Amino acid sequence: MRRSWAAATVGALVLVVGALSYFLVKVTNERAPSGEGILVWGRFRDAAGLFQKSRVQTAGIPVGQIEKRELDPDMPMARITVRLLPGVKVWENAVVSKKSASLLGEFYLEIDPGTPIGIVKGEKLPMRQLKNGDQILNIREPTGMADLMADVGTIMPIMRDILQDVRTLTSGPIASAAENVNKMIETNSIVLQSVLTKVDHIAGDIEQITDTEGGNIRIAIQNVRDITESIKSLVGTSEGQVSKTGEAVRGSLQKLQATVDNLDKSLKNVETITTRLEKGEGTAGRLLTDDTIARNVEDITEDAGGFIRGITKLQTIVGLRTEYNFLSGQPKVYLSVQLVPRPDKFYLIEIVDDPRGLRESVVTNTESARGNTISKSTTYSLNRFKYTLQFGKTFFGLVTTRFGIKESTGGVGLDFHLFRERLLLSVDLFDTQFNRYPRVQGRVAIAPFNQRFFYLSGGVDDIINKRANFGSSGGFDWFLGGQLVFNDEDLKSLLLFGGGAAGGAKK
Repeated sequence: MRRSWAAATVGALVLVVGALSYFLVKVTNERAPSGEGILVWGRFRDAAGLFQKSRVQTAGIPVGQIEKRELDPDMPMARITVRLLPGVKVWENAVVSKKSASLLGEFYLEIDPGTPIGIVKGEKLPMRQLKNGDQILNIREPTGMADLMADVGTIMPIMRDILQDVRTLTSGPIASAAENVNKMIETNSIVLQSVLTKVDHIAGDIEQITDTEGGNIRIAIQNVRDITESIKSLVGTSEGQVSKTGEAVRGSLQKLQATVDNLDKSLKNVETITTRLEKGEGTAGRLLTDDTIARNVEDITEDAGGFIRGITKLQTIVGLRTEYNFLSGQPKVYLSVQLVPRPDKFYLIEIVDDPRGLRESVVTNTESARGNTISKSTTYSLNRFKYTLQFGKTFFGLVTTRFGIKESTGGVGLDFHLFRERLLLSVDLFDTQFNRYPRVQGRVAIAPFNQRFFYLSGGVDDIINKRANFGSSGGFDWFLGGQLVFNDEDLKSLLLFGGGAAGGAKK
């Protein structure tokens, strides 16, 4: 009779859980929203480095993610669709920029949401707020290596023509003008020297003729001689300065010619390098022209970017739960760490201090000399500490399935998240070895605060087994307790507070 009642209880529990799961899945399929926030899109010439789920941010703050990337059906361009978070508003003068996130080739989108009032042709006009499915027209993309090489190839012929014109100028009109100036200076110096010599002779003749004319004439002639000497000295000094100026001009022209020659050689080297790059010669040329290498590098950067995004998006949730079992009169303590790489997947690591413990039996037999058993004793030992290692998958944000190791034995579990996770319903099935029937545990947790950092929990344990196979450690029980939950931001705040308190204590 007892066995039939237990089987009926298990069957009823399975039917109830199955019906509830079917109802929640059906309701979720019919009413679950496709996503929150609005969808906007834009056209890009190059979508390399942009992947699905890549972040979209404004002023360094995440405001959404890339929902989909595809080839635009109307133009040979990439069409990138972005899902913005609820509450993020963008106007028709918004600007989307593609920016590099790392040296591995990963990019993200920086969006300037625009303003309700924009300036168009010097006038202030109201801007339309974008709605779901609208297009962002203002797109900014960085210049790629291929565009840069094309610009260099366009500039090279222009630079070559400029250098040729400079060379022609320095070796033609300027050089001829400098040579003519130098010759003119030399010719005028000779003529002026001849004139001064003749003037000197005339002064001597006048002195001889006027020896008897008196002291006034002699004084006048002496003054004329002094004047001619001063003029001669001045002309000699000016001739040297003019000659030095001509030599300096000629030296500057020679240096300019040498600089032009060196620049021409450098441009020829640059032209040779760019030609080899275009032909795919050398390591750099193969990197720029070989599609296989480019695809391999893109695959590597995509894998590395995905790995890095997985690490940076990993969320850690730490929980501390204490429950009091009323029938056994002992508390049970849980310390859990939940690693969440994605919103719909997590890994649960848990250490449990269970008063029931793991039961291990040691049988001791005492035999007589004839081989008969005289006495038999059985000793049971308990190990209070247990561990849980489970993988969880969430469907539609409402139903979570778990499987793995539950309290050091194989087990599975089912969780229901209701009212934005303020009400949690859990059912676990595990521990199939130590009692007559598997251990079934049901729990209800309620978060009284909106922040969901504290839960009040209660439930029943070992529903099917009315009493344990080994002493009093096991069987039906009911419990009440509470749980504290910390996420990454809470842990950072606690660490900062603890570090500041420790520093103040040392002072």
